[in-house]
Amino acid sequence: MKSVAHIVFVLLGVFMLSLTPSRTHAQTAPAPVELRVMTFNIWVGGELVDFGKVVEAIQLSQADVVGLQEPSGNTRRLADALGWQHANERLHIISKYPLIDPPNGNGQFIYVQVRPGQVVALMNVHLPSDPYGPYLVRDGESLETVLQNERELRLAAIETVLARLPELQQAGIPTMLTGDFNTPSHLDWTAEVVATNPQRLYPVEWLVSKAVEASGMTDTYRAIHPNPVTVPGNTWTYGYPHPRLLENEMIDRIDFVYASNDVRILESQIVGERDGQDVGIGVLPFPSDHRGVVSTVELSPGVMPILVAPQQRRVEQGERLVVHYATPNGETAGDRISIVATGENALAPLMWLPPYEASFFGSVTFGTGNLPTGEYDTVLTDADGNELARQAFWVVEMNARPSLTTNRPTYAAGEPIVVSWNNAPAQQFDWVAIYSANEPDLYNNYWAYAYTQATVNGSTAFDESVLGESLLPGGDYVARLLLDDAYSVIAEVAFRVVE
Repeated sequence: MKSVAHIVFVLLGVFMLSLTPSRTHAQTAPAPVELRVMTFNIWVGGELVDFGKVVEAIQLSQADVVGLQEPSGNTRRLADALGWQHANERLHIISKYPLIDPPNGNGQFIYVQVRPGQVVALMNVHLPSDPYGPYLVRDGESLETVLQNERELRLAAIETVLARLPELQQAGIPTMLTGDFNTPSHLDWTAEVVATNPQRLYPVEWLVSKAVEASGMTDTYRAIHPNPVTVPGNTWTYGYPHPRLLENEMIDRIDFVYASNDVRILESQIVGERDGQDVGIGVLPFPSDHRGVVSTVELSPGVMPILVAPQQRRVEQGERLVVHYATPNGETAGDRISIVATGENALAPLMWLPPYEASFFGSVTFGTGNLPTGEYDTVLTDADGNELARQAFWVVEMNARPSLTTNRPTYAAGEPIVVSWNNAPAQQFDWVAIYSANEPDLYNNYWAYAYTQATVNGSTAFDESVLGESLLPGGDYVARLLLDDAYSVIAEVAFRVVE
């Protein structure tokens, strides 16, 4: 039941809306906020040494938000261990602040909501590792070969992410970029540094760091510690774990926190083994083969654009579905958040809710007990029924197990093999791989693989473009669904290829 005070508030809101543009919440520039942003490759789920030490390292860093690499299905577990409410398994990000995965983010960025309706964009990457450029230099390959490898492997991967920066900058949303880049910085391979390191045979203008810098972002660690000779700030690797190190290993700085140029950089520290060189925050034993980097920045958050964003991409029947929103007009003008079957018109919703008294920014919670399994859309509409934003989610059965199928049990040699998955966890790097039947070596002996693109249900074709010209020889095989760039098999299906 609505109170008299609420009715007065609504009437006042209607009056104010008649005098101001629809995006009234965008009129006042947000005040600056300090944020501690960390990047941390926790090394195959963080369990090779001690998962508790991963928790301790993040606690000691006093980070507010962390871009993880190699969480291997432990993103939510790590947030829970820290007592943090917010985790996004699609981008491997955990946070003290709400995380909102916008419809146009496409797994390339997420919003960190530092205040209601005020956001920072965060990108988190784990670029391909092999062939590793510094090894090529150490082993005598030419500069031309090294740069061509970078161009084809890692530069191509980062360019799709950097392509999103102009729209964020145009919207006035400051952006942070975290990651294990698996490539050094051009700022660290100067002639002065090369003269002090016999493994670095020549200076290299590493292409990824140059591209990130050219896009309008700043390396936060090097901004605070500008001399790579006196403060190298290396992050990989001082051990497997410390102090065990391979002979002739290349030690370098490949883990970065970047900030867009509208961000003020206040501090940047290495999180690593206690008493290690350049380590500002020490843990013993250190739990990873990568050190972390945590940077403190000051920024003026942007106003969250109009959106509707389900908090979960995969919901079990009967679970609550939290849907974040940013509306143009608020409750008083008739905006609605609706649920429809995928692709259906929002004017015939299965159910809908108004944005409540929270007005322009907030979240609504639906139940899903009345929704059959399948794909759905959350849709934001205005009072005239105009669709303003849409984003998908999946409903699966309670305790649903992931499964794999092929489009046929037997293939002629040379035919593409179509593999479909259902009820997958929708984590960032879930993947499907083809192995010979009964192959026990999960780490080395797969024929080919493809990522699920963080989808719950989907399919992919293993054809010549994936398997190569020879395709698969005759024999018995299995396709396996594995969890989040790890080697945990969560489903498999057998098939045969005949000559």
